Amino acid sequence: MKEKLQDLIADALYPTSSNDLPSECARLGLAPGQPSEAFSGKRKYVTKRLDNLSAAEMIDIAKRVVNEHPSDELQTAIERLDDSAGLVSSITRHKLAEALDKFTLSGKYSLIEMLAKHWPSFRQSVHLNDLGKSLGFLGISDFIDSSNPDLDQANSEILKQVGFFNCSQSRLFEFLEDIVDPSRRDYVDQQRIVNQLNPILERDAYSFIHDDDVSGYPLFHVCKRLDSNTHPGRESISRRLIQYDEFGVYDAWQKALDRKDKDPKGAITAAKSLLETVCKQIIEEAGSKYSDRDDLPRLYSKMAECLKLAPTQHTEPVFKNILGNCQSVVGNLAAIRNKLGDAHGQGRRQVRPRPRHAELAVNLAGSMAMFLISTWSERRQTKTARD
Repeated sequence: MKEKLQDLIADALYPTSSNDLPSECARLGLAPGQPSEAFSGKRKYVTKRLDNLSAAEMIDIAKRVVNEHPSDELQTAIERLDDSAGLVSSITRHKLAEALDKFTLSGKYSLIEMLAKHWPSFRQSVHLNDLGKSLGFLGISDFIDSSNPDLDQANSEILKQVGFFNCSQSRLFEFLEDIVDPSRRDYVDQQRIVNQLNPILERDAYSFIHDDDVSGYPLFHVCKRLDSNTHPGRESISRRLIQYDEFGVYDAWQKALDRKDKDPKGAITAAKSLLETVCKQIIEEAGSKYSDRDDLPRLYSKMAECLKLAPTQHTEPVFKNILGNCQSVVGNLAAIRNKLGDAHGQGRRQVRPRPRHAELAVNLAGSMAMFLISTWSERRQTKTARD
């Protein structure tokens, strides 16, 4: 692998003129030399200065080189050698491509221009008309036509052709972030895509995070999750919630997860909002009603009656205790939100929640939400079977 990395560094520096190569190598941390030596062979000049470096030193040089002389092949090699990189798997890349079949990749703008932006060699390395014909169209113009009903279903094939499955992870994430850029689509479409891709990314400890805005429009970036959000419990909650309602319930859950480390108050408020959303939707679907003035404990009581989860609806002591404890969890979440959340102003002696407080609130809310949704789904299935 050392020889491969040497070759890739030399390839990245090759466009530098022989006259400038010695000074450029010295600037990047390699041993100095003379232009006359570079004129006899630029690749030989670079690899000679890399020969005696340790693996760690060579990776450091490679990182400096790729920052100044972009090369996706070199970036890919660095990521594979860097133990801290945390690479997404090949399976994840294929799952992402399959999920993107449901959407228009480039949003409001040209797909060809978008692909060429991220894969500059795309125009030269792939004959565009041949690509269109290989997919059963008259040519690339017919294929890319936004009015073509088969376009969305062919995204994974397009991505295969441009190199989505073997490009560097840096390029992969930049492309995913561009797909949900606010210049390409509105917030509803942004959120729909984010909600579909996050459960896939989270398996490799990554996630889209709304961490910036431009002119009031949200920007999403793919970030490494520094906590244990990818443990099986949270994965199962995420899958269950997005199946039930990706815009209300899952969105509230994702906001709670995203905020719990950097914004514990916001996470606690989002955790309460998650349970409020679940309760309201189940009450509505059950044909019952609630008031806008109902707080979370009151909403939970009405929802519990619809699901036959109220402690008073059971006589077996163990069930009464379990359901009573569930009711207590909801009541305490409402209380902690009122005390520690960001929905109310506070006096001079503020109580500041820690990430561990937010972690507890978010995990409790997620588990309760999944339990309630699963119970409601089972009730509906039983009713349908009887009918």
